[in-house]
Amino acid sequence: MRAPLLLSCSLLFACGPVPATVDAGPTLPDASVTLHPDAGPVATVDAGVDAGLPLRTLSDFWANTQWPPYLTLAVNEHATIYGQVYVAGGTEALGAMADLEAELGYGAAGSEPSTWAWTAATFNTQKGNNDEFKAELGAPTSGVFEYAFRYRVRGASWAGHGEWLLAGVKGPTLLAGEAGLLAVKGGRVRVDTQNLMCVRDDPAARLEALAVRWAAMNVDVITVQEVCDEAPLGNTAALLAQKLAQRTGRPWRHLYEQTHLANNTTPEGLGVLTALPIAASATTLLPTQEFPRRALLAVLATPVGMLVACSTHFSFRPEDAAFREQQAQAVLAFVGDWQSGSARPPGTAALIAGDFNTTPLTPPVQVFTQGGAGFVDAWASTHPQDPGFSYPSSAPTERIDYLLVRGGPTVGTTTHEFTAPYTGTSYVSDHSGFGVELQ
Repeated sequence: MRAPLLLSCSLLFACGPVPATVDAGPTLPDASVTLHPDAGPVATVDAGVDAGLPLRTLSDFWANTQWPPYLTLAVNEHATIYGQVYVAGGTEALGAMADLEAELGYGAAGSEPSTWAWTAATFNTQKGNNDEFKAELGAPTSGVFEYAFRYRVRGASWAGHGEWLLAGVKGPTLLAGEAGLLAVKGGRVRVDTQNLMCVRDDPAARLEALAVRWAAMNVDVITVQEVCDEAPLGNTAALLAQKLAQRTGRPWRHLYEQTHLANNTTPEGLGVLTALPIAASATTLLPTQEFPRRALLAVLATPVGMLVACSTHFSFRPEDAAFREQQAQAVLAFVGDWQSGSARPPGTAALIAGDFNTTPLTPPVQVFTQGGAGFVDAWASTHPQDPGFSYPSSAPTERIDYLLVRGGPTVGTTTHEFTAPYTGTSYVSDHSGFGVELQ
């Protein structure tokens, strides 16, 4: 269990939200990190009973790891990381506050900050009432790492001097999910996609068969459609994440976004399952004529770099062809903003996966694969002579399920999953799925 703070909320640092004024962001583009409000009055106390002199206290404190919130590097590459700190009565003046120190640390994802490697940061510039620091972060080997700043005030005139406070991307704490994420290229990541067929037939047995196969294939990320939430199983994405964690010993998590009620009764939606650290997540509503459609994405730290993994499910009726194309355009723009928008760190790859309810040569698919969009159809690129029919799984006649990749990683082995019954004549879904290894 990671401790949120390396010091107590005592004389040195206030426990509550701390006000200060702040500039819009660091020297580099703003990371869209929410900062703190304007500064209030600075409190002083007379704590010098023995010395008969006033002792300055830090009644207000705020700090963060400012930019970037995540990044991709290759082995031996370096990047500059920025952090900001506010100390009432200390950082408001122009220039570096005397006796204020900052360090940047990093370590393996999920490790304790006490085991991290730390290096001294240097003062960069004044940002409103804040002092901004910077330090270089290197990538000695491939893998997934966390990083964060820590700050302390030295000098006997400050109460509680010399204690460190960790500060993540959300402010002066470092709980799980609040450190910056570094993805160093050089490994592989396995991504699968599957329509779960809601809770039809025998869902408990079908989900168990899915978990067994995915655990055996050492899958890292799974995008799922027709995730349903109905007693007694509950949310099927959550149940799958639990089963995978039990089978693999890895920290599987799930994201879920409801889209509509199946048969007007059962909540149904999209999911992303992953054993990798999540830097951010988002959802968007897609154009539709019938019940709502959405796209759900997660920004993940992987051994092939930061990856935007998006799950989506397009409209299914034949008369919805025009809406499917509009949905594809909306997903392309949505993922594009998260992959390479002006406020996003560079070097992030993208993967869009799901049930498109249309075949490869139709406009909705070509929105991604033609016209300069730059996405590669993983199955088609590695099996040009195999149509990979995915629906219906018992007697497939068309491919309507996809894994599309853009930027950074190379498409390696691609597999067609769950094409045979898991028992007797029972299939895990009315769709078969796909898996791809990115390198």
